[in-house]
Amino acid sequence: MSVASTGGKEHILAAVELANGRWVAGTRAAVYLPTDATGAPAAVRRVGWETIERAGWDAETSVLHIYETTAFGTPLRATDLSVDDPGRFGQLLRERIDASVLVQRHVPLAGKRGVRVVGRRNPADPNAEVVWNFVLDKGLEPDQPGVLDAAEAALKSVRDEFGI
Repeated sequence: MSVASTGGKEHILAAVELANGRWVAGTRAAVYLPTDATGAPAAVRRVGWETIERAGWDAETSVLHIYETTAFGTPLRATDLSVDDPGRFGQLLRERIDASVLVQRHVPLAGKRGVRVVGRRNPADPNAEVVWNFVLDKGLEPDQPGVLDAAEAALKSVRDEFGI
């Protein structure tokens, strides 16, 4: 089984059927998510693993939450998938998200509070560009004097340290 993608085919490593009868699937390079959760015609969008911030399973509600990184200062893009059990697909999410992280460093800015700098690369392509982002700890806001400048300096420092 495979899915068409730009420039060829990707082989599905794991898939799960949603409560609405649609499917989501993961390959070495990407996860294929529904374009919306309304049950509209089965359109999917390809999301590279390097753009997935995290995923979590809520067993009480049978919902798999997937969060994509976004531009700094905007909320993460959340996709909620209703499934009975994520099974192997849930395992694949964790494995591929973890495999995409090249660098993760917490840099203190104000006492213990700081910024988490993360560099990710698609785990299926070791020559792919590194995608960088940072997340401020709770209690730090980008509009506080000096916080954004310090966070950007931390990002630059980590990038320079690792040379990627």
